[in-house]
Amino acid sequence: MPAAVDQARRARRPYGAVLLGTGSGAVVAGARCTTDISGDPTAHAEVNLLRKAAEAGLDLASHVVVTTAEPRPMCAGALLWGKVWGVAYGTSVTKLISYGIPQIDLSFTAVAQRSRPMVRPAVACDVRSDLTDPLYSRSTGPAGETA
Repeated sequence: MPAAVDQARRARRPYGAVLLGTGSGAVVAGARCTTDISGDPTAHAEVNLLRKAAEAGLDLASHVVVTTAEPRPMCAGALLWGKVWGVAYGTSVTKLISYGIPQIDLSFTAVAQRSRPMVRPAVACDVRSDLTDPLYSRSTGPAGETA
């Protein structure tokens, strides 16, 4: 999670993600939210990370995505279609909403449960939320918005 938090701290909108190899646990790639820079509303950290993985020809079935915030429906769908082995996230959608950050109130788990016949990744929730919650609990204005 520290590497994902580092990615988030480099973004105007504080969302970051890293890709770990399941065998080594090493960080293979990292990405942050760039919606404000690119004008691309899909340029969330998770989607940017999946794009990097695709460019590198990585098999996502042998990788875990670690992200600072729970993947919302768009990113959840992309992770499921990408067939990642696992997803670990820090701050939950419920907490983001409690911090006043607009969200689609649908958990990653709910999206995965409704996705058929896809293989569901392993999921770890609230991973090092002591590091990720401060990214959002102090967010105000555009930096804390939905991207």
